[in-house]
Amino acid sequence: MTKEEFINILRSLQLNKKEFAILTNLPYSTINNWGTKRGERILEIPGWVEPFLLYYHKAKKLDYIMEDVCKKFYPKG
Repeated sequence: MTKEEFINILRSLQLNKKEFAILTNLPYSTINNWGTKRGERILEIPGWVEPFLLYYHKAKKLDYIMEDVCKKFYPKG
């Protein structure tokens, strides 16, 4: 995953890097450094980030659906 892809996915999920840092309990500086060049190498975005964001997206959709269902069947609860 490139830094651009990471940023675009965060935007699509309505998250920023600071919110992602809080969500993952990582230092903001670590996340901010991903995709930048250090010496001769680029600090890669860890492999777990992409699947994490995919499952985060699925969980948000499920929360939305569950809320809608609960309102339908339990309107006063």
